[in-house]
Amino acid sequence: MAVRNKIPIEEERKEILRKALEIFVRDGYFTTTGAVIAQEIGIPEDTLFRYFETKEDLLHTIVGEAFHLFFDSIDPNQDGVIMEVELLFFIEDYFESLEKNLDFLRQFYSLRLQPGVVPLYKNELVRIVSPLLELLINYFADSGAENPKMETRFLASMLDGIAMNYVLEPEGYPLHDMEHKVLNMYIRAAEYEE
Repeated sequence: MAVRNKIPIEEERKEILRKALEIFVRDGYFTTTGAVIAQEIGIPEDTLFRYFETKEDLLHTIVGEAFHLFFDSIDPNQDGVIMEVELLFFIEDYFESLEKNLDFLRQFYSLRLQPGVVPLYKNELVRIVSPLLELLINYFADSGAENPKMETRFLASMLDGIAMNYVLEPEGYPLHDMEHKVLNMYIRAAEYEE
């Protein structure tokens, strides 16, 4: 086993997550073992499981990190109410996160599309995303949307679809045009100008 220099705990944890995601995508989630992940990182298996109790815990952490990348900016002042400016900030931040995290997202979507993986983290996803979606539903209700739940689902689906298309074919994808289009859909006062 490779001898590693002492590195800070948080950096080691991030390295484990990065490498585990890479291996899950390369070898498949269900065939990957903790021993394989530990060996490729060059740490003892018990060190791996000091950070993450199980392989499924690793998966849940990866999923949580992915969704926090995108959804943490939805209510920046954490007052439980979304204003138009916060919705627009969230949309801008979502697109910025797409650009900055393309490699991670490629791997995450590849993992997400593996048969049987989504059911393993669906409850965790619901736990993370449901309160945020509820904030959006309330925003659209307060904004007078005819069907606030459908408006929320439409926005989430549109953003997810844009992300998937960008991940699949980033070269030449009109990401900034898409961002402006989405922003213009949700600005009530005036056209969005960069």
